[in-house]
Amino acid sequence: MSNSGKSEFLIPRSLCEIENTDNLKVDSENLASVYVAWEKGIVSELKPVNIENKKPKKILFPRFVETHSHFDKSFTFGEFPNFKSTYKEALSVNLEEHKTRTNDKVLERAERSLNLALKNGYRAIRSHIDTFETQDKNIWDELFKLQKKYSSKLKLQFVALAPLEFWDTPHGEVLAEKFSKEKGILGGVLVPPFVNKTKIKYLISKTLLLADKYKLEIDLHIDESTIEPGAGIKLLLETIDRLNIKVPITCSHLSSILSLNNNEILKLGRKIAEKDIKVIALPLTNFWLLNRKDKSTALNRPVAPIKQLQKSLVDVSIGSDNVQDPWYPFGNYDPFYLISLAMPILQLNPWERLTLSSILLSPSRLLNLNWDGLVKIGCPADFVLLDAEKWADIFSSNLKREVLINGELYT
Repeated sequence: MSNSGKSEFLIPRSLCEIENTDNLKVDSENLASVYVAWEKGIVSELKPVNIENKKPKKILFPRFVETHSHFDKSFTFGEFPNFKSTYKEALSVNLEEHKTRTNDKVLERAERSLNLALKNGYRAIRSHIDTFETQDKNIWDELFKLQKKYSSKLKLQFVALAPLEFWDTPHGEVLAEKFSKEKGILGGVLVPPFVNKTKIKYLISKTLLLADKYKLEIDLHIDESTIEPGAGIKLLLETIDRLNIKVPITCSHLSSILSLNNNEILKLGRKIAEKDIKVIALPLTNFWLLNRKDKSTALNRPVAPIKQLQKSLVDVSIGSDNVQDPWYPFGNYDPFYLISLAMPILQLNPWERLTLSSILLSPSRLLNLNWDGLVKIGCPADFVLLDAEKWADIFSSNLKREVLINGELYT
């Protein structure tokens, strides 16, 4: 199979870096008509389509990046359902699932997830893995083997999602040292109510210092709640200031800060940006689980305030989170499922640069990938090609796609 080719495509203008723009046609939905050629898996030519009144019949996207997933629990809803659809029940059912969890089950779910993600158009994924002291330690060796197995097709990152107390134990120290060799990421949960803030600050400090010691990143589930808006991020910022430490940090969720007033959000956003903390908004699970009130007729769904945070210069990504598990019963590792739901409910316009940045470019920066996702000469021919001519086609349920990996059709 050849990894060279050429064709004409529509490409979202903000995702295409093209030098000769004199004759570039960009339609009212900000889709540019572009001729693309690639040789040996690398884009070699990029120029405007110069035939009058001709519009390409396919839309090209770079392959997508998933910033937040949970392989270890994916596809468990059938066996461990959460029909109450609440956060509390999800946590309870998740703990029941842990009692039956084995390495083989986790690896089977991970491979199923990866194969779906590849077929649907992802090129990189970050997955959180529930981590606890009684866990079979061999699981990490197996997961890192899986990472290597798929490395030619997909970049895979793992986060050890543990109680913060875990990182203050010998088990936590051993795993952090292992992660320093395998480029793993320390994870945790920082969600109110906080009964003992002094203890929480201590645990945040220990986690930050451990990450600094082994030169690791941190990715926290933080403020995934409807109470005490921003309590977790405020404690984190306060601790960072006190330690005067610089560790790469991602804050996943940050749902509750939407309840702050606009000035408070912008002020908090500026502090987040100053610390170079990246944010992942996870609207699907948040909208599904949080703030369910059976007797209320008003919908109030907390999710990270993407537009205000971007205005404060915070780098915001949008992720999928859970797939068919007690936390969210739907989804199938499909980026177009994510955008077809997330954009309407968040009132994000697909033809706007910042919207597409949160879906494609910011995730590339978050995972520190070699390619930023912009289609340009010299970039890899890692594309998703859709039979579509407008955004409405993309949001339909009858979506036909082809996935190119290094210029070759993935089958």
